[in-house]
Amino acid sequence: MSSLFEKADSNSNPTNFWSIPSQDSLKEIQKKSIFQGFLSIPQSASSLKKRKFIITKSKIFYMKKSAKTPKFMSEINWKKVEPFTEECLSDQRFGFRLGHKSIFQDFYTKNASELDLWLDNLSKISIMSDLEMDFAIIKEIGQGNFAEILLAEDLGDHKQFAIKKISKNKLLNGTLSIENEIEIMRKFPHPNIVSLYKIYESESTISLILEYFPEGDLFQRLLKKNRLEEHNAAKLMMNLLDALNFLHENHVIHRDLKLENILMKCSDNDYEIKLGDFGLACISGDEEVLRCGSPGYIAPEILNRQPYSSKVDIFGAGVILYVLLSGNFPFTGKDVGDVLLKNRKCMLSFSEKRWKKTSEYAVDLVKRLMDPNPATRLSSAEALRHPWFYQHTKKRSIETPMTNDIGQNSIEINIEVFKKHNSNQKKDKNKNTRIKLIKQ
Repeated sequence: MSSLFEKADSNSNPTNFWSIPSQDSLKEIQKKSIFQGFLSIPQSASSLKKRKFIITKSKIFYMKKSAKTPKFMSEINWKKVEPFTEECLSDQRFGFRLGHKSIFQDFYTKNASELDLWLDNLSKISIMSDLEMDFAIIKEIGQGNFAEILLAEDLGDHKQFAIKKISKNKLLNGTLSIENEIEIMRKFPHPNIVSLYKIYESESTISLILEYFPEGDLFQRLLKKNRLEEHNAAKLMMNLLDALNFLHENHVIHRDLKLENILMKCSDNDYEIKLGDFGLACISGDEEVLRCGSPGYIAPEILNRQPYSSKVDIFGAGVILYVLLSGNFPFTGKDVGDVLLKNRKCMLSFSEKRWKKTSEYAVDLVKRLMDPNPATRLSSAEALRHPWFYQHTKKRSIETPMTNDIGQNSIEINIEVFKKHNSNQKKDKNKNTRIKLIKQ
């Protein structure tokens, strides 16, 4: 099977490997250079020409003979890297091919160690091809509809990584989702988002080399603890909303927030997390229409076939907070269809005994995050300024809605108004059956 990234690559380099540098190329080299050195390229069938090459976060620059300014450039984020050795008389030549099919460039290094150095740097920005040469598979640690998750060890430094191995034949909507996933994870690193290190492509699979978290995910943590203490839930939600706010500021919608996609960083606490699995994520325009997500976490506007925005992630965050505080899911049923029906109606219940021990601020935030109306649902930035976080973190730098306006859909209230609002909310008699903590 041909490379799934060939089409994406052809969008930037449609007919030739090299193109003329833009006026901003020198600035890019100065600010975004990650590696440089001398390589040889074929000049004729029997001779090589040595020149300086510079790699940035997205391109390789072919420098002029003076080595001061670029002569050509090539976009390489979606190009495949294939190392090779050639017998030349009594010598061996080491090099790598960069590109796809008929549009490629061969590069030669001085020796094997220099080849390894170039490959190591190219692996950060291009598509690699020899997974088995770099990693030893230890065991399978997860399985999904379109991918399996493997624990692997780097054969060089012996560090452990998680490998998301995706079958090309099973990719959802062709290559769109995998390209989005890779582009978003490469372009938007964040302390509370899982890091993507390398990408490999074989004839049948695409493998993403990711951070490994031996402590598992939030669902597994809750199976042990049932629910979190309120102060720990507040800290966790601040970390999650901080990641979402970063993504939303960069026009990224995750679209699959759930307990299983939140990885626990350590066993020492219950709030240091990283958000993972960007398989359904997108870089959004004004409104999205693709219906996707996990039953029980999906915003009602998606289920009602309405255009939607990043507010769908906020609804999913609200479901997570509901589970953290109660140990139960807000929507359950005898089958997926029943769960989706209740999910769409979004009738919340806070009648259980454990909710009576939960602060009014916490209940209020759940309701505002899970507001069925996206127009009045909080944004991630607004949610971070909710008084519940101020109460539990004691960070005076937090702008709280008790003293600051956060927009027309705000919770600009003083404490007395807040208490009166919650007193009215308690009159709501809606009831749902109790939900056990089961995987949705």
